[in-house]
Formats: sequence, C-alpha cells, structure tokens
Amino acid sequence: MEWVAPETGPSPTATRPPVGPVPAPAGARARRRGRLPRLRPMTASDVLDGAFDVLKGAPGTILAFTAVFAVPVQLLGAWLQRDLLGGDSLLDLINEADASLEAVESTSPAGDLWSQVVLLFGPSLALVFIAAGLVRLVGAWQTGGDLTLGELVRGSLRMAWPLLASWFLVHLAEGVGMLLCGFPALAAMTWFLVVAPVVGAEGLGPIEAMRRSARLTSRRFWPVMGLAILSGLVSTLFGYALGLVPTTLSLLVGTDGLGWLVVAAAGIVTSLVTMPIVAAATVLIYLDLRVRTEGLDLELDAREVLPA
Repeated sequence: MEWVAPETGPSPTATRPPVGPVPAPAGARARRRGRLPRLRPMTASDVLDGAFDVLKGAPGTILAFTAVFAVPVQLLGAWLQRDLLGGDSLLDLINEADASLEAVESTSPAGDLWSQVVLLFGPSLALVFIAAGLVRLVGAWQTGGDLTLGELVRGSLRMAWPLLASWFLVHLAEGVGMLLCGFPALAAMTWFLVVAPVVGAEGLGPIEAMRRSARLTSRRFWPVMGLAILSGLVSTLFGYALGLVPTTLSLLVGTDGLGWLVVAAAGIVTSLVTMPIVAAATVLIYLDLRVRTEGLDLELDAREVLPA
C-alpha cells in the first residue's frame, strides 16, 4: 500500500484561532513582572544588576518583608546605645572641653557590649531569613507564580530551626577560620555562601544544606568568592551613601531622650535597601550555580514546553 501524506489544510471542524494578540504564558508574565531574564549562566555584572532588578520587581513586598526582620534588630541596637557618650550630641562634645571624659565615664559598659553584639550578629541573622524568603519569591516568578508578604513571612518562619542552626554553624566555622590566620574564614564563607537559599528552595536541614552549599560552590570556588566579596563591597558603599545623612543627623541630635530613635532610623534606612540587595545577589549566585552544574534552566524550559 502506498503511503499518502496527510492533509495539511485546515479541517472544516477545526476551531479558528482567536483574533488579536496571543496572551503570553504565565511564566513569561512572571518574568516580566520580576524584570528577570530567562535563567542562564550569569557574569558578575549580571548578578549585581539582577539583584537590583529583583528589588525593583516587587519593591513594596520585598521592603516590607525585609522590615519584618531588620527593624527589630536596629531598634534594639539603637535602644542599647541610647547612653553612648552620655547621650551628648556632637555639638555638646565640641563645646565642652571635658565632656568626652565624662561621657565615657557615664556610658554603661554592659549596654555598649550588648549593643555591639546585637548590631554585629543581628543583621547577618536577619539576612539569612531574607535570603530564604527571596529565593522562594524568585522561584515563584520563574515558574509563573507569585508570593504575598504573608506567604513570605510564614514560609521563612517555618524554616526558623534549620536557618538558625545553619547560621550558628556557619559562623562557628568562620570564627575558627579567623583563628587560623584569616583565609580559612574566607574559604568557609565561600563554601557556605548559599546555605540560606538552599534551605529556602530545597527545604533541607542545617547539615544537609551546608553540604549541599559546599558541593555547589566548590565547583566554582574562586568566582563565587570574588562575587561574594564584590557584592559585599558594593552593598557596604551603597549603605554608607544612604546612611550618611541620617547618621550625621543622629550625631548632631545625640542619643539622649528620644534621640536614639534617630540612630535607629539611620540603621533602618540603610538595612531596608542593602539587605535585600545582598540577599538577592546570594539567591542569584545559587541559581547560577544550579544552572551551570545541574542545568536548572533546561529543566524549567522543559516544564514550560511539557507541563505534564
């Protein structure tokens, strides 16, 4: 029997295509909303630019989510610093010759110590929760969904135990590395850089997340270290620029009375911008590692073409 090619013309019973522009799929709409390009291997500039794009994708939700964790830290640290330098302002210290000595004598050593502890470890702990939330938000954008503020907060709080435990273990490893002349601390920071995104995206426990992070980053150790240092430097300089005016105002007002609220406002303004940028850069590094080593971009493309 001779093979006959099937008819290529339209069937009389076929449904006519709709008139007008074809709506984009949900994944494309989500990517446009997040202003994120399709997943692909990223350069250093792609990671830094992408971190700002994540913040611009949903600024209200991300800033409010950051405030949930950053504002309590800054308020507590500023309240503990309320008697720093005796509560005098910078102008008082300049006008009075012996004011600095009296201020130092009137400062509470215990309060100053606790304020340093809170302001040293509090922001890094808040950053862990923010990164775990942002990786879920960016993942939702890439797969055609979205998350509300309540969903972000509840999701991060449900992961509190592995996030807290991994944060403690990572900082313990970095502290041991600092005792061993410094470079081992940089190595530990690099190996465990994406622990929070791993916990947020894959739901692993603290030890499993640290192992997973080390496996991903060890394949691109030096580029990841460079990206971590570069993103930290950019966020620090950006934070200094943002906090210059409120910090100067807090020095002029002093911490006496309600002046500590001005100090808190300076820290809050800086944290609300720098923390999500650092967290988003960490999330993009995690996604870039998965794209380069596991073909995550191909997997997501296959899901769009073959949703079954």
